[in-house]
Order: sequence, then structure tokens, then C-alpha cells
Amino acid sequence: MDSKRKGSLFYFGERILLGTDGIVTEPHSHYAVSILVSLRGSFHLYTKSNTVIESEGIIIPPNYYHRLDGANSEMVIIQLDPKSEEYKRIQMDQSPKTIDEETRSKIQKIANPLFGEPMTCDSARSLYNQILSLLGSETISKKYDNRIEMAVQRIKEKIPNPVTLLELSEISGISTDRFMHLFKDNMGIPLRQYLLWQRLHIAAKLLQGGENLTTASHAAGFSDQAHLSRTFKKMFGVKPSLFLGGQSLSKVCFCED
Repeated sequence: MDSKRKGSLFYFGERILLGTDGIVTEPHSHYAVSILVSLRGSFHLYTKSNTVIESEGIIIPPNYYHRLDGANSEMVIIQLDPKSEEYKRIQMDQSPKTIDEETRSKIQKIANPLFGEPMTCDSARSLYNQILSLLGSETISKKYDNRIEMAVQRIKEKIPNPVTLLELSEISGISTDRFMHLFKDNMGIPLRQYLLWQRLHIAAKLLQGGENLTTASHAAGFSDQAHLSRTFKKMFGVKPSLFLGGQSLSKVCFCED
């Protein structure tokens, strides 16, 4: 039996490109869109309704509760912000979308460098763009309420500093209760969870700059390292050490956004 190849992780701001072998998660959901393509073996997706989806290529929409079992699969994973321009090129609804065999085959042919080859941030970004291009044959544009657009912009300007519900409701011109409902309707997740998502990305940027996990946790607004780890596990289904500990991956790179 062939030994497992170690993959690589490249982090571009709110985007992730990962090559990994044998990943298994606990049940979770997160704000990002996930694109999974197997290079070897199929994987299984367990949904909230206990449906089991066996696949070699799938796109998982944002905030979709699932558990991934890729114990016997070597795969490339992309995660991206559903409000990003890249996602607008991918046409899908709120259910997982199977990637057709032809597209999957093209992705498989170009994704091997994620395993053991000397990739740079530039070459990883190029691979990321190639994969998205293969998936983006049509264009959609989800409209977000302008008041929520303004609030999201304020969040990204201020975080990791505190951002209050009152402040966001005031710039949106609506009550706090109305804002909370409108935010969840537009973004798919509660405000508090979205703020935690943004803080995870702040922590990643600090790690990129050489900070240790404890310092990055505090600076990103988490109470301690354990708080960051719990948040990471809840949103990704695995401990951050899986990606940052260096045992399961040959390379982890935090690239400029």
C-alpha cells in the first residue's frame, strides 16, 4: 500500500487552497464555500438529515451543516468567501453540487503540485485561479441589502477592535432587532458567528507575520488560545493544529491577500 503524500496549505486572506490526505472532520458548518475534488479515492459527505453522499468532486454551499470523511481520499480543497467575485462565477443553489467528470478530470491533472512539489504563493494562486476558472462557466450575482453591505464594510474596517450591534444598527438606519434578522437573512449566519469568522482570519494574518498562536489569539479578540481553537474546530470540524502543527502537511504558507 502506498504511503500517504503530505499536502500543502496556502492561505490568501479569506481564501484557502489545501492539498490533504485522509482528512476526517466532525459535524460542522461555516461561512465559506467549499470545493472538494478527490485525486485518489472517493470521499463521503454526511448531511444534517443523515444522508450520505459519496463523491469525487463536490461544491458545498455556505453554512451547510455536514461531516466529511475523506479517510481514504487524497483531495484538493478550496474555501472562499461567498460574497467574493470568484463565487459569483459558480452557479449553484443551497444544496451540494456535484462537479461533472470532465471538469473534475481537468482539476485532477493540474492539482498534483500541492503534494510535495516546491510551490510558491504565486504558483499556488495561479492554481487556485485555474480551478475556479474551470468551475465558473456562468455568472450569478446574489444581491445583498445595501444596509448589510455597509455593516460588513464597517466590520472589516474595525475588526479586531470591538464592533457593537448598536453601532451597526445605527449606520444601517434600523433597530437592533431588525438588523439582527436582516443580517442573518442576507449572510446566512448570525452576526456573532460572522464576527468570529472574521477574527479567525485576523489571527491567520498575525500568524503569517510570525506571531505565536497565543499572541495571535489575544490580538484577534479571542479570550485565549483555547477560545480560538474551539472556534476553529466548531467552524472547520478539526483542530487548528491539523493545519498549523506541521505533522500532516509538508508546507503551510500565509500569502499576501
